[in-house]
Amino acid sequence: MKITQVPLTQCNAGPLLTNLQLNIYPIKSLRGISLPSATLCAQGLAYDRRYILLKPLPDGKHKSMFVGNMPEMALFHPTLSSSPENPWTHFTVDYRPPNPVSNQKEPLEIPFSPEIKRLKKINIEIHTDPAYPAYIMPEEINTWFSERFGYPVLLAYLGDSLGVKRDDEEAKNWIATVKPLIPGAGSAINFSDGAPLLLTSESSLEDLHPRLGGEKAVHEKFRPNIIVDGEGVPWDEDYWAEVKLVRNGLTIVLVANCSRCTSINVDLEKGRMGEGESGKLLKKMMKDRRIDKGDKWSPIFGRYGFPTHGGEIRVGDEVVVSRRNQEHTVAKKVMPRLTHVEIVV
Repeated sequence: MKITQVPLTQCNAGPLLTNLQLNIYPIKSLRGISLPSATLCAQGLAYDRRYILLKPLPDGKHKSMFVGNMPEMALFHPTLSSSPENPWTHFTVDYRPPNPVSNQKEPLEIPFSPEIKRLKKINIEIHTDPAYPAYIMPEEINTWFSERFGYPVLLAYLGDSLGVKRDDEEAKNWIATVKPLIPGAGSAINFSDGAPLLLTSESSLEDLHPRLGGEKAVHEKFRPNIIVDGEGVPWDEDYWAEVKLVRNGLTIVLVANCSRCTSINVDLEKGRMGEGESGKLLKKMMKDRRIDKGDKWSPIFGRYGFPTHGGEIRVGDEVVVSRRNQEHTVAKKVMPRLTHVEIVV
C-alpha cells in the first residue's frame, strides 16, 4: 500500500498506515495475546497489564519480576478463554519450557477481574510510589507459578487504576507537561506507566534485521500494544505527535519515546538471554538509535501515547499520522504512573 494523503476535511494530511496487530499483556513481563479487535479505554487496551508477578524477599518485601532480569518469564504464554459465550471472563496461562515433560500440568485459568474483597491486600513499590496497593491471588494460583519457576512467586492484581499518588510532585510536573498536548474539549484522560499505549512500526523492525546477520528481530520482544505497517519508512514514528483512526476518528496522542533495555536480548523460546546476534540487539541499537537527548544512553524504539476518548480499534484499521513534531521528543527525568488523575480540557 502506498503512502496516501487523506483529505484535510477528514483529518490533517499525513501518511495513511495500516494497523497490523493489537496486543495485550494481562500479566506484566509475560508473553502477550494478539487480538483481532480491542476496546480502547482510559488505561489503554482493556485488560492490559492488570497483574504483576512478585518474588517474596526475606525482609517481608516483594520484588517486582521483570523479564529483562528473569528471562524465564518468557516461557509463560497467556491466551484468551475458549468460552464462546464470554471469552473476557478469564484467560489462561500455559507454561512452555524448551524441554517439556510428559506429565506437564494443564494451563492455569485466571479471572480478568477478580473479586478483590476476597484477596489479601499488600503494598508494593512500583515506579515512584513506595506503597502501591496490590491484591495477592489465591494460594493455588501462586503454587502453580512457584512450581514452574522453581522458587516462591506471588501473582498480584493491580487493577485499572495503576499509578502514584496524585499529589506526587513528579506526577504534577508530568500533568503540566502533557496537558497542553491533549486536543479537543471535554476529554478526560487517565494515565498509566508514562502513557497507556505503546505504538511501534513494522518498517522500523525490518530495519533492524540486517544488524543481526541471518537472524531476524522479533517484534514481540518490544511488547507493543499497536503495530502499524510504517509504509516502508523506518523510524518515521520518531516524529509522530498524534495518530487517528480513519474509521471512527479515535485519536491517540503520542507524547514520549520508549527507551529499551536488556529485555530485547531475551530468547523468547528458551527463556534465557539470547546467545546469537539477537542476544546483542540492545548493543547494536545503541550505535544509531540513541536519539533522545533526555535519555541519551538508551536506544529508542516506539512511541508512548494515550487516547483522547474510548472506542473500538481493529486489526486492518487505517491510521493516519494527523500531527508531527519538528524535532525528537526529549524525555523528562521520570515518567511516573498517575492514579485517578483526570484532566479536562
